[in-house]
Amino acid sequence: MAKPAALFSTLLFLAGSAMATAPVPATRPLDLVALGAPTFTNFTSRDGLPDSVIVSIQTDRDGFVWVASPDGLSRYDGRRWTTLTDPELASSAVHLLRDHEGTLWAAFRDNGIARYDGRRWEVENRGTGLPSQQIRRLVDIRNSDDSWTLWALTWDQGLLRRENGRWHADAGNAQLPHGAVISFARTSHIGGTERQWAGTGNDGLWYRSPGQAWTKFRQADFDPAQIEYVLQTGKAEQEALWVSGFGSGLWRLSQAGLRKWSRELGDFPSNDLYDIAETPQSDGESTIWVSSRAGLIRIYHDQVQVFDRRHGLPSNVVREIGAWRSPNDDNVLWLATESGVSRTLVGANQWLTASLMGAQATGVFALLVEPDGRNGERLWVGASDDGLGLYENGRWRYFTQANGALPESTVRMIRSVPDKDGTPVLWIGLRFGHLLRVGDGPTFTPVSVPWPQHVGQALLDLLTRTVDGHYEQWFATRQSGTYRLRDGRWTALRPSNAAGQWRVNRLLEQIDASGRSQLWAISNQGLARLDGETWTLLGRDVGLPDTDLIGGHILPDAQQRPILWIGTSYAAIARVDISNPAHPAVLPDNLPPAPDQTAYSALPDSKGRIYICTNNGVQRLTPTGNGYATQVFTRRDGMVHDECNTNSQFIDTHDRFWTGTLGGVTVFDPERATTDQVAKPLKLMDVRIDGRSIRAHPVHVSPAARDVHIEYALLSWQRENESRFRTQLIGYEDKPGQWTAQNSRTFNSLPPGDYLLRIEARDYAGNLSTPVALPITVSAQWWQHPVARTAFAGLVVLLGYAVMRWRTRALQTQRRDLEQRVAARTLELHQANARLLDLSYRDALTGLANRRRLLETLEQQWSTGNDAALFTMIFVDVDHFKDYNDEHGHPAGDEALRCVASALRDGAPRDALVSRYGGEEFACLLPQTDIAQGVALAERFRVAVENCDVPVPGTADTRRLTISAGVASRRIGTSADAQQLLRDADIALYHAKHAGRNRVCTAVDVP
Repeated sequence: MAKPAALFSTLLFLAGSAMATAPVPATRPLDLVALGAPTFTNFTSRDGLPDSVIVSIQTDRDGFVWVASPDGLSRYDGRRWTTLTDPELASSAVHLLRDHEGTLWAAFRDNGIARYDGRRWEVENRGTGLPSQQIRRLVDIRNSDDSWTLWALTWDQGLLRRENGRWHADAGNAQLPHGAVISFARTSHIGGTERQWAGTGNDGLWYRSPGQAWTKFRQADFDPAQIEYVLQTGKAEQEALWVSGFGSGLWRLSQAGLRKWSRELGDFPSNDLYDIAETPQSDGESTIWVSSRAGLIRIYHDQVQVFDRRHGLPSNVVREIGAWRSPNDDNVLWLATESGVSRTLVGANQWLTASLMGAQATGVFALLVEPDGRNGERLWVGASDDGLGLYENGRWRYFTQANGALPESTVRMIRSVPDKDGTPVLWIGLRFGHLLRVGDGPTFTPVSVPWPQHVGQALLDLLTRTVDGHYEQWFATRQSGTYRLRDGRWTALRPSNAAGQWRVNRLLEQIDASGRSQLWAISNQGLARLDGETWTLLGRDVGLPDTDLIGGHILPDAQQRPILWIGTSYAAIARVDISNPAHPAVLPDNLPPAPDQTAYSALPDSKGRIYICTNNGVQRLTPTGNGYATQVFTRRDGMVHDECNTNSQFIDTHDRFWTGTLGGVTVFDPERATTDQVAKPLKLMDVRIDGRSIRAHPVHVSPAARDVHIEYALLSWQRENESRFRTQLIGYEDKPGQWTAQNSRTFNSLPPGDYLLRIEARDYAGNLSTPVALPITVSAQWWQHPVARTAFAGLVVLLGYAVMRWRTRALQTQRRDLEQRVAARTLELHQANARLLDLSYRDALTGLANRRRLLETLEQQWSTGNDAALFTMIFVDVDHFKDYNDEHGHPAGDEALRCVASALRDGAPRDALVSRYGGEEFACLLPQTDIAQGVALAERFRVAVENCDVPVPGTADTRRLTISAGVASRRIGTSADAQQLLRDADIALYHAKHAGRNRVCTAVDVP
C-alpha cells in the first residue's frame, strides 16, 4: 500500500492552473455588485398584462403588485395579472404610490385620484373637491417634525396638498412657472437649510425654504428643462439630491457640489431618463437605479452599468422602478417597461452575468481571475469575435483586432503559467493559432510558432513543467495535436494511431507515487498518455464510454487516489483511476445523472463541491456519506445561458464558480446564498357561485346552486411557478389532497350541510403559509327534509316493481347505445392521438419538422439493423439574425424565420426532411444523396433566401436576409455514424460563417 505522502503527491499538477487556483494570501475579491448584471423575470400580455405601455408599478401592503397603464389598473396575485373592470378606474393611469401608512394611491391623466384601502378603491375627483383631475404624480413627504404630507403633482394646477382628508392648492403655485409639475422632494441640509424641490415639465428645477418663495435653481452645467424625477438620499452631510432630466442627463447635488452623468460625457447610451430609485447594500453603501429609454441604469460607487434586452429585459425602455423591501429583507425591483413588467432581486441571486462578450457569436472560450498586484483581483475574458476583455479597478478595457491590440479577435485560451524562473506569465491563444505573451500595460507580444496557421486552427491549452532539469512548455492545438518547446527547440508529438486532425483540448500533469511527472492529453480521439517521447491513445479499449473528450481535471477520491474526471461529448462525465498511470482504470458510472450528455469540465471548490458544466446548465455535486447530492442550475436560476463552452471554467480563491457560455460569462457565488424562511401570504381571491362573485364569508349556498368555485393565491416574489397548494373540504373529505400547482377548487352539487374548506400553501423554499379556512353552508332542498324523505320512502316501495321492469329494458337499450358511443369515442381518441403525435414532431412557428423528428429519423436508420445508407445533411443558419431581431423586434424575427422555412420547404425534394434545428438554425436531411447533390441543393436554398423579400410586421417595408450552409455526407449504419454526420455538417456550417457568411461549405472544405 502506498504511503499517504506518496499518494498526496499524485495530486500535484500544473495544467489546471487556469481552472483551479491553489490557496494564496487573502485578496480582496472582485466586487460582484459592481461587475454583475441582475437576473430578470419577465411578465407580458401572455401572463394577463394589458398590451399597452406599463408606466408605473407598486407593491401594496399585502404584497399584491399593481401596474398603471393607459388601460387603467392591473394587479398581480403571484400567478396572473388581472385588469380591473370598474368603469370608474378604466381610464389612463399614470402613477402609483404606497404611502407611509401602506395605503395605495393611483393618479390618472384626466380622472383624478383613487385610494385603495386593501379591499376597495375610492375615486376622488372634482366632484369630491379635488382642484384638478389631471394628475401627474403622487409624493409622500416626511416633514422636519416627523409628520407626513401627501402631495399631488398636476399638469395644470401646480401642487396639491392633502390635509384632513381634503386636497388643497398650494399657496406658492403662482410662483412656479405655468405648466406641469412632475417631480417633488424635500432635503434637510443641502444649501444649509430645509428645502422643498419641484421639477417642472419645461422650466427646470425650483426650490423653496420655509417661509420663502419658489426660486429657480441655477448653477453652472445644470441646464435641464424637463425634470422627470428628484430623489433625496442619505442623511446629514451625506445627503444628496438626485435629479433626472429627460433629454439632458442625471445630476447629483450634495454638499460636495454638483456631479453630472450624461451621454455626451460617455456615461449613458441615452439622456432620456425617467425614474430614480435607491437600494441599500450590505456594506452600508447604496445603489442608485435610473430608468431610461435605453435600459436600466445602475450607479454604484459612481460607476455606471446599463442593462437592456441583451441582459434579459423585455424592452430597452424602462418607464419606472418600483423598489420594494420584501418580508424576507430582499430588495426587489419591479420595472415598468414598454413591453411588460420585469422583476429582479437585488443581491439575493447567487448567479450573476459578468459579461456579454461573444454573445453575438459563439460566446466565451477563455477566462481567468488573477491577483491585480494591489491586493485585489482582475478578470480576463476571451470571446469569439469580441477579442479580449480586462475588468480591473471597476472598469472594462477591450483589446481587439479592430483597435490594433490583437492580430485576431477570437480568443480561445488564457493561461497563467510559471516561467523558467517561476514568475507567473500570462499567455493568450487566438484563432488561426496565434500565440501572444502578455506584458505590463498590458502589452501583447506575438511568438513565432511551428504549427500551421489557418482559420480552423487555434491554441487551446498551455502547460509548463521541469523534467530532468529542463524547463518545458507544452502547447495543445485545435487541429495539429501537441508541441513541446524545450531548450529553444520545437518538437511536434502525436500518437501514431491518431487519424486526421488531432484536437487536444486539455493538458494535465500528474506527479505519480514515484515522483515521476506524467502527462495526459484530453483529445477528440480519446485519452492520451505520454510515454517518454510517444503519446499512447486510450479509448474504448480501456472502457471509456466515449472518445470525443472535451475537458479534464484530477481530483482525489475518499481514499486519496488521483481520479481523472473527464468531460465528454456524448457520455457526460467519465472517471478514470490513474493511481497506476500505466494501467488506468475506468470507474463505474454511478454519479447522479447529468443534465446533458455533453459535459465540459468538473471543477472542485475548497469545500469538496464539484461543478460540472454542460450544454444544459451547471450541475453541482455535494459530497454525502454515500455519494453525491446533486443540484442543477439553468437560466431559470440566473445563468446568462444554459450552454457552456470548452476550457472556460474557473473557480477562484473565494470559491466562486465562473464559466463562459454561448451568451457570455456567468458567475456563481455560494456566499450570496440567502435562506428564505419567510412564510408568504396566502390570500383568498374569489368565491363564485354559479359564476357570480360573492363577498360574504361564510359562504351560503342556496339549494338551487349548481357549483361553487374558489380561487386563492400565494403572494411570493420569486419562483412563483414552484408554489404549491392543497385543500381539504372538512365534512366531505377525510384528508387533504395532494400538493399541486392548481390554485382553485370547484365543487358541484354538494350535499346539504356545514363544511370548512381548509386551504394550505407552500412556496419554492418549502415555507408553509398560514392556512385559510372558509366556512361553507349548503342549504337543503324542500325534498331533502325528514318529512319529505318519509313520504318518498313509501312511494319508492310502491314503484319498485315497475321501476325494476322498466330499468331492465332501459339497461338493454343503454348498453347498445354505450357500445356505439365507445366505438365512436375510440375513433376520436385515435384521431386526436394522431394529431398530437404530429404536433410533437412539428415546430409551431415555422410548421417544419422539429429537432426531435430529425434526430429520431436518424436513429431509425441505424437502430433498425438495415444496411448502411448514404445520407447528406445540410445545416443552415440565418446570418446576423440576432442583429435583425434587435433592430426590427421579435415579431419581425418570427416572420423572417417563417420566410426562410418556406424557402427551404419549397426548394427541398419530396423525400427530404426539412426541420428547424433550434433558434435560427435549420437542417435538411437528404436520403440517397451524395455531397455534390447536397451542395447544389444548399446553393439553391441560399439563392432562394437571398432573393426573398421578408415583410416587417407593422410596416410596409421588406428586408433581405442571407444564410450560411454547411453540407456533409456519410453512410449511416451506427449511432456514431449519425453523430459524426451531425458534427461534420456543424463544422462545415461553422466554416461557412467564419469564411464570410452567405455561402455554402462542406466538411471537406474545412482545412
